[in-house]
Parts: sequence; C-alpha cells; structure tokens
Amino acid sequence: MAKESKGGFLSNLFASLFNSGDADADKRRQLKAIAKRLSKSKFKNFYKFSGNEILPGLGKQFYDIYKAIYPVQVMFNAIQNQNMLKHKVITYSLPENIQELADSLTEDNIYALSKQIPIENLSSQATERLSAFSDFFTLEKITEIDNLYKQLSTLKTIATYDYYFFLKKFDKSIQEGNFSTQPRFEKVNAEYLADDLKEFVETVWEFSLEADWTNLFKFLKDFKGSEPISMGLWRRIAARIQAIRSSEAFEMVIRLASSNPAYIPNIQSTSASIVEPYLDNIKNEVEKTINKLVESAKSAKTNDFANQLFGDVEINQIKNYTDALKPNFERKGLRYYENYQALNYLKTFLIEVVKKDLREYYDLVIVRGMWTTQSLNSQFSDGYNTLLSVSDKITTFDNELAEDGAIGVKIKTLLPKTERDSSSKNIINRLIGDANESAYTFIMESLRCIVTIGKIIKPLVEDCTKNKPELVSNWKELQTYTDEPIKEMSINLYKKIYLFTSLEKSCLVPLEQ
Repeated sequence: MAKESKGGFLSNLFASLFNSGDADADKRRQLKAIAKRLSKSKFKNFYKFSGNEILPGLGKQFYDIYKAIYPVQVMFNAIQNQNMLKHKVITYSLPENIQELADSLTEDNIYALSKQIPIENLSSQATERLSAFSDFFTLEKITEIDNLYKQLSTLKTIATYDYYFFLKKFDKSIQEGNFSTQPRFEKVNAEYLADDLKEFVETVWEFSLEADWTNLFKFLKDFKGSEPISMGLWRRIAARIQAIRSSEAFEMVIRLASSNPAYIPNIQSTSASIVEPYLDNIKNEVEKTINKLVESAKSAKTNDFANQLFGDVEINQIKNYTDALKPNFERKGLRYYENYQALNYLKTFLIEVVKKDLREYYDLVIVRGMWTTQSLNSQFSDGYNTLLSVSDKITTFDNELAEDGAIGVKIKTLLPKTERDSSSKNIINRLIGDANESAYTFIMESLRCIVTIGKIIKPLVEDCTKNKPELVSNWKELQTYTDEPIKEMSINLYKKIYLFTSLEKSCLVPLEQ
C-alpha cells in the first residue's frame, strides 16, 4: 500500500510539474509543435507563427496553379449542363456498333421503328437491343469509364476552385483572368483565409493525383477539338499539389490559422458509378416510350371502336364517376376512379343500343317469336332485363358520387383534411376503392349478359332464312311486323355487340386486388 501511495504521489508530482492541466496551455504547446514542424518543411514560406499570418509564398503557389489552369476553368464554366460531361465520357468509350445500338434506343428511333413493325412486337425488339447494349458494359469496361470520369472530376474540381476570390485577399488589385502583370502579394491574417484553404483541402484531397492522365487528355481533345492545357503542364500542377498534400502543409496552416491543433479534413467521397445510372435512364426512357406508344395505339383502337359503334352520339353519359378529380386525388396521394371510360361507354351502349335496337329486337323476336327451345328464349330475356336494371343502378351509383350525393359529400368533406389526417385519407381511398369495385361489377355483369345475347343472336342470322327454321318457327310472320329485313337487323345488332365487347376490352382496367 505504501508503495502504491508513493507511486501515486510521484505521478501527481510530475503531473503538477509538467502538465498543469490547463487546456489552453496544452493547445499552445501543440500549436507550437505544429509551427515548428511546418518551419522545417520546404513549405515554411506559407505561414508565420508569430503574428498568425499567411505569407505571400502560399498566394504565389495558388497564383501559379490559377494561371496555368485558367483555360480549363473557362472550359468547365462554359458547360451549363454538368450531367452532359457524364454522357460524353460514356459515349466517348463506345465503339461505333455499340453507339449505333444506343442511337436505336432513342425516343425518335423507337417511334420510327413503331411504324415498321406491329406494336405488339415493338417491346421485344427494343428489349433485345437494350440487352445487347447492356452486355457491352462488362465490369472491366465500367471500371475504365468510371476511372476516366473520376480523372475528369479531378481536373474539374481543381480547375473550378475560386482562385480569384482567394487571391484577392493577398492583392486587391488582381483582375480575374488577367495574367499580364505579376501580382504583389501581401501578408494576410491567417484567420481571414482559414475557411478558404479548408474548402480547397476538403474538396481537392478527395481525388488521387498519382495517375496516368493519357486517356483523359485523349478525351479532352476528342471533346473540345484541342487540349485546354498540355498534359505536361497538368502533370507538373498535379505533382505540385500532391507534394503539398503529402507534406500536410495546408492542414498545418489551417490548424495554426484556426488555433485548432486537432483539425482533420472532412473529406467526403462523392465518387460513384456513372454507368449504372446511365443504363437505368436508358431503360426507363425506352419503357416510357414504348408505354406511350402502346397507350397511343390502345387509345386509337378504342376511339376507332367507339366511332364505329356510336358515330356522332354524345358519349358523356356519366357525370360524376369521371377523371375530373384525378389530378387532385393523385396530388394528395389518393386513389382515383379507374374505369370511368369503360363505364361511360357501357352507359352509352345501354341507352343507345340496348334501349333502342335491342329493345326493338327483343319485342319482335323474343316476345312474338315462337321458340322451339325455351331455354334460349329465357337466357335472352334474363340478360336483356338485367341490362335494363344495370342501367338504372349506374344512374343511382353516379348520382351518389355527386358533390351533394351520399358518397360525394363524404369525399368533399374529408378531402381538405387528408394532408394532416391519415384516417381521412384511408376513408377516401376506401370509398374510391368501393366505387371502382361497383363500376367493375356493373361492367362485368353487363358484358356477361351482352355476350350471352350475342351468342344467341349469331345462329338466328342463318335460322331466319332457312326454309325449316330450327330455333324460331314463325320468322315469316315476324317479318310482317318490321320493314327492315330481320337478317340485317340481326347482323347489325350482332356487329354492335361485337364492337362493344371489343371496345370494353380495349379500355377496361382490371380491378386492383
């Protein structure tokens, strides 16, 4: 115990002699040690410890870099879209046949291709080309491209540092881009330049300057037609900056200037593959273009069916289950009415065909006809009456979605609350989901009835002209009740049923599960 007490006493004694416990005194000792180390380096002309001054020697280093690299700075500053550089680096690395593949995947060329091949084959053709293009980018090729872009980023970062702003603090008379006269650099209070120097270190030190720059300068010549700086001069600049970096001279100046001996540069790597985003972007653009073409073809087909079926008839029979609120719903992250187009066509068909042409046919053939089999007669009758009831249900359903309707008023009331109240959002989504399910049910139920009726009408086209009819025995008698030949009436009605089922198939949105 005595020994331990003695040891503790001696430790405390030495601590009292050599370590006052004063943090400021410790920091001063550390700063003096840093200043001593800097004074023994070949960059001792950067800083003077007594007076905390940055010397003209550091300004001259920056001026020499600025003067040599200024044409490169001008080149980069003239490029407004910096992402263009990534694209240029990638396309520079593509052989002619791969570049042709890339060109074939542009929107204009896919549109041109759509005029040469059926739309259903377009997607597979584009996918094959995209796959062949992607296969070119092996890991080795991706690494080569990424390295080239990293070297370009190194040159850009060093070239576009604001040397003029930095140097103005040494000589207020210096003019940007004017190197005709040598500046007269003065000593500067180190605190005044600490942040500027820190910015240089924390951006430039990210990059390696020990590299083979041959491929970069080939790219620059291809890109601009001439080199904005000779490779020899750039190598000398890179070597000079690398020497400063290796010596940690700038870090020592920053520690001394800011009185922070613990300063460590905050260097964040921004390097990432430029190839993968490039390929993803091409893939997304191809998919977007094909989807637009498919939707356009689908829309054209839908319009063609609608024009053949309804001609100049007013289509807008549905007033509330529409796409009018879709932008507002989407903006708030809500679901929207999906089958407004298909339901609108159904309602129009029920009014223009079922309640007119089909009713006339029903009254003539079903009511007055003498059927040899009552099952077909009953199926036709059941389907027809179901369609009439669906028409009334759709009207009731649509009215409920009006602003003053049972469902519409709930949506209108809850809509302003959705941004701050998730329960309101959930209720609206459920109401819209229920509406979509009702619309889908109306459409599918009607299609089943219409298809059933169409299957019954199809054999009647021939049966009405037979000497010995097999389905309806009194066709001659029925003909006396209408001026239009029953066969033509049957064919026209069957065509309308076919057009309607094709129309619904072209625009019906499957029910979301």
